[in-house]
Amino acid sequence: MKFQDWLRDDSKIVLFDGAMGTELIKRGLEPGKVPDLLNIENPETIIEIHKSYYDAGSDMCQTNTFGSTPLNLRRYNLEERIEDIIGCALDNIQKANSSGRLVVGDIGPTGEFRPPVGDASSEDWHSSFKMQAKLLENGVNLYHVETISDLEEILTAIRAIKEVSSKPIIASLTYKKTKRGYFTIMGDSLEKCIRSLESENVDVIGANCTIGSGDMLDLVKQAIDVTNVPISAKPNAGQPRVEGLKTFYDQPIKDFVKDIQEMINLGVKIVGGCCGTSPITINEIRKIIDKI
Repeated sequence: MKFQDWLRDDSKIVLFDGAMGTELIKRGLEPGKVPDLLNIENPETIIEIHKSYYDAGSDMCQTNTFGSTPLNLRRYNLEERIEDIIGCALDNIQKANSSGRLVVGDIGPTGEFRPPVGDASSEDWHSSFKMQAKLLENGVNLYHVETISDLEEILTAIRAIKEVSSKPIIASLTYKKTKRGYFTIMGDSLEKCIRSLESENVDVIGANCTIGSGDMLDLVKQAIDVTNVPISAKPNAGQPRVEGLKTFYDQPIKDFVKDIQEMINLGVKIVGGCCGTSPITINEIRKIIDKI
C-alpha cells in the first residue's frame, strides 16, 4: 500500500519512528560530532538503530540525513562529502528495512537564518534543499521536512523538493508555547503556519521537537480545528534536563503514550517521537494502535 493510500484510509494510523540523536548519544556520540557523518564512519550503528525502530513496529523510518544540506555541512568542512553521506544513509536504511516498509527522506533545517538574525538568502536555502532532495530522491518513498523554526525556510524547502520530486511531503515546524498560543521562534502563529502549508499543498502538516507530549496534545487540539489536512505529531519525551554535557528526558513512557493515544483519538494521522524517545516508546505506541 502506498503512503497516499494510508492517508485516505480512515482506519489507518501511521506509526513513525523515534529519536535518532538520542539513540546515538546512548551509544557514545561525541559532543559536536555531526551525526550524519556516522553513515560513513559507523554504518553498523546507524543500521542497528533503524532496524530497532522497524522491529518496534514503525510503519516508516527516516534516513539519518537531518543535517545533510550543503549549508549545514559547510560549517564542518563536510560539504564535499555530501554525496557519500547521503548515499551511505540510503544504503544503511535499506539494509535495516528487511520488511519492505517505507523509507522517509529526512530534511532538517540548514542552520542558517535570514536577516536580521543571520545572512542566509532564500536562494541559499533553495539550492541547498534542492541538492539534498535530489540526492535522496531515488532511495525514499516520501519526505519529511522537520524541526524547522522559520516558516519561510520550510516553504522554501517544500518548493525545492517539488522541483525534483512528486513524492509526498510531510512538513513539520517546531513551536514554542507562549501565553498567546503556539508560535515559531520567528514569531509565526500556528494558524498562520498551517494556512501557509496548506497553500503549498503538502500531504501532511506536522509539528515536532521542542515541546513535550502534553503541550503537543494541546497544540494538536488547536490544529485540528484549523485544518482538514492530515496531521503528524512527533513530540519530545518531556522537557530536557541537562547535567554537565549530558541531556536527559525523564517523562515516563506510559505518560507519553497516554498523550499519543489522546492525539489518535482526536484524529491525528501520524504519530511518533522526537528527542528522548526510543524503540521502547515506539513499541508501546504500536501496542495501542494495534488495539484500535
